[in-house]
Amino acid sequence: MTGFLSEELIDRITERCDLVEIISQYLPLKKAGRNYKGLCPFHQERTPSFVVSPEKQIFHCFGCGVGGNVFSFLQKLEKISFPEAVRLAGEKVGISISLSGDEKETVKENLYQINEVVCRFFQEQLKKTPVALSYLERRKFNSETLKTFRIGYAPSSEVFLDFCRQKYLPGEKLREIGLIMPSSRGKGEYAYFRGRIIFPIFTLYGKICGFGGRVLDNSLPKYLNSSQSTIFDKGRHLYALSLSKEFIREEEEAILVEGYTDVLALYQGGIRNVVASLGTSLTTFQTRLLKRCSKEVYLAYDEDSAGVAATLRGIDLLLEADLGIKIISMPAGVDPAEVMIKQGKEAFALLKDQASPYVDYRIDLEISRKPKLGIREKIEVIHSIFPTLQKIPHALEFQDLIKKLAERLNIEEKLLRSEFRKLEKKEWTSDTPLQLISDPNKRVKKKERELLQLMLLGEETIELVRDRWGWDKFESEENRQIAREIIALWERKELSLPRLLNRLKEENLSFLVSSLSLRELFPDTVDKKNLTLEIIQSLKREIIERKRRECRQKIAEYEKQGDHKKVVLYCRQFDRLAREINFIEVGNEQED
Repeated sequence: MTGFLSEELIDRITERCDLVEIISQYLPLKKAGRNYKGLCPFHQERTPSFVVSPEKQIFHCFGCGVGGNVFSFLQKLEKISFPEAVRLAGEKVGISISLSGDEKETVKENLYQINEVVCRFFQEQLKKTPVALSYLERRKFNSETLKTFRIGYAPSSEVFLDFCRQKYLPGEKLREIGLIMPSSRGKGEYAYFRGRIIFPIFTLYGKICGFGGRVLDNSLPKYLNSSQSTIFDKGRHLYALSLSKEFIREEEEAILVEGYTDVLALYQGGIRNVVASLGTSLTTFQTRLLKRCSKEVYLAYDEDSAGVAATLRGIDLLLEADLGIKIISMPAGVDPAEVMIKQGKEAFALLKDQASPYVDYRIDLEISRKPKLGIREKIEVIHSIFPTLQKIPHALEFQDLIKKLAERLNIEEKLLRSEFRKLEKKEWTSDTPLQLISDPNKRVKKKERELLQLMLLGEETIELVRDRWGWDKFESEENRQIAREIIALWERKELSLPRLLNRLKEENLSFLVSSLSLRELFPDTVDKKNLTLEIIQSLKREIIERKRRECRQKIAEYEKQGDHKKVVLYCRQFDRLAREINFIEVGNEQED
């Protein structure tokens, strides 16, 4: 058993999953021989080192060392528990799982239910609050839109707390999801959202994970979001994605805006492939959400300093996700909602049609910041744009952009390439593979890894290791655990790579197994039996030689101290170890 999930159920889901298909929902993969490759979603890289094996149903990144099976991938990418990863994988292959026995999942469901109750309360309060309704009517939002997005109103703290008491909503849960806060005076509590229009924030699957609130006047802060909690992290959600994801898939493009009201206005006006980042700064996880259902993203942020800065951050993250990017330039001081409400859908569509490719926008922006464009200013433009261009994954596109930049700056292309090469030498650092094992004896560690890899290649090898060596002889704790699980599964006739990964509880063990499984250290023609025996003999020799070195040190130490008895004792031990090495050599020759 893994928690309350049976191994039989986990195996059934594993067998139904196509790892290539599931990972392709999150990032693009390209065929590379027997495997597929792509840019790793767990670290930044320009050259793909993320490998997926359809045959073995595992993945491994040879840049950062992350690896495992379908559950490992979903756990790490979605930042969820193992049972949640099993459930998500099950949903993807049509196997429904209830996690009611999972204490953590039950707690989360309770929090979602509280948010649902509170959301209904806010919706009812909106109907009773003329000033809030009047505000929304002035913004031209109709009743259908308010119903679709479940817009509400947060009344005074006293009214909200009285409602919570009437509904017996537990105070500790309300505090956990940030709906009530302790009073700074030391006594009592108050409602976090007060006197604000409320915008419920939904998960991808339509559960309310948090709220956003906007004031009715010009007081600050204009917007408030729920604080981070067990069920809410604003960097992991896109506002309205649960509503717009199918429209985004149909259009194969998404329009990304900043504010809640921007989304409402565009959606109400018939532009439904729209989402908003919850704050100006786009995150890597939000980028991955966009990548799941779109090929191209149009950014429509306000043309103020914060909006420009957010646009630049968004470009870099979207570049890494290999998404097409265009920038919709908004009129100064005007946001997308105002364009839609005052000028209509056609006006916004025209702005979208005139959207600039991201590099054109970036070059125009950097040049516009310079009062003149002399040599020094051109170098500054190059240095500013370089980090962005570094993230372009395709060589042909990169070459084309270099040419375009050279033309805009009126400099020779070869000089621009030379400047870029200098910057690459200065800033480029290669990815450092994850150090998975801490055994100080590198030779033994290397041999043990080779032995593990041979065990993963065939059952005959496993039997040899069990009978001639034993899992308990592996010196590295990590290697020993892996060897033990391989032998245990093989003896039960249940060995498979995905099942092995499910049994290994520690993340670093999964990383190591996936790495060994996908590294081609031995040619297909190698005699695995003889090679296994050679490695076992080598490990035996290495361990005895280490003991002999220790004996030499002891002999030298006791000779200095004049302890003749200890010298004789360690000399005898040294001779015995020498005979053991000879015995190993003779035994090896006889087997040959």
